[in-house]
Amino acid sequence: MTASKRRIAIATAIVFGAWTLVGGLLATQAWVSYAMRAEPIAWGRALGVWLAWAWLWALLTPVAFRLVERFPLERPRLARAATVHLLAGAVLATVDIALFAVLAPHVGALHAGTDWWATFSRLLGTTFLLNLPVYGLVVGVAEGLRLVRAARQRERRALQLEAQLAEARLLALRAQLQPHFLFNALNTVQVLMREDVDVADRILVLLSQLLRRALESCATQELELREEIAFLEAYLAIEQTRFDSRLSYRIAVDPQLHGARVPSLILQPLVENAVRHGLTGQPSPGRIDIAARRIGDMLELTVRDNGPGMDRAAHDGIGLSNTRARLKLLYGTQHSFELRAAGEGGLLAALVIPLRSMEGA
Repeated sequence: MTASKRRIAIATAIVFGAWTLVGGLLATQAWVSYAMRAEPIAWGRALGVWLAWAWLWALLTPVAFRLVERFPLERPRLARAATVHLLAGAVLATVDIALFAVLAPHVGALHAGTDWWATFSRLLGTTFLLNLPVYGLVVGVAEGLRLVRAARQRERRALQLEAQLAEARLLALRAQLQPHFLFNALNTVQVLMREDVDVADRILVLLSQLLRRALESCATQELELREEIAFLEAYLAIEQTRFDSRLSYRIAVDPQLHGARVPSLILQPLVENAVRHGLTGQPSPGRIDIAARRIGDMLELTVRDNGPGMDRAAHDGIGLSNTRARLKLLYGTQHSFELRAAGEGGLLAALVIPLRSMEGA
């Protein structure tokens, strides 16, 4: 059974179930009323009469629902819709009476006449005005369901637009970050071309490998931590070639965290910041420590250097401001990102994000 047929079957079952309940309640009311007037009728007879009436309205209910969809009771065409439903109510009430007149002799209805026309005429005069409010009740239910459905659709559209806007902002941030990184890398090559052509040549080879990794990650906002670490190792290999023995680094990541989801290129700006401000202009060798650890259901990523420390923390460039914006868009309030003084001098950049695996993406 297809999804559309399944929905139709469920809707049909709900409609007939609801009308069966109404018919049962009305039959009970009629049976009690006749008993109190000392004119008892059989329970089966009362149930048959009212179920026949209720099931006929169950057959007419989809027509009323379609009319509500076609002519909703809302501005600016409220008067037109009200007129349509008034006429439709009169027509459907007459149709219900006409069909019930066919079944009346078979279910033991009290108003059954000698033939169909006699039964129809009698029922039309006694129950027409009672059937009109029934149509109004059906229209009210249909209109309520339509309003609920419309509200849900508006909510879904709002969520979709919000997600699309967030994705557009993330793509814009990625587009801003990659040229920034490329410009810095090419600037390094330009400087080294005047100092050591062989070193510049090696850096160009490493840079091509690095850019290939960056382009491969463009299709997704998140990737596995192992891929982010591999990207950092390639980046730091370039910087080590540039600074030689003046730069050393250590990466400490629990192998169990390699499959964790992290924003792509999220650590590179932090490492770049550590290299630029923690190493450049410093007489002593620079060291960068990169670590990842689990804290409950969160993942902490840190980049530590032994540079001048908090003196530069207030000067966020494109990389750090971009990092803050991407984390806010991806995780909302479920993250933290701060720059603080390291325990033994230098600066520590620490970000905490929800711990999730790529398998659950």
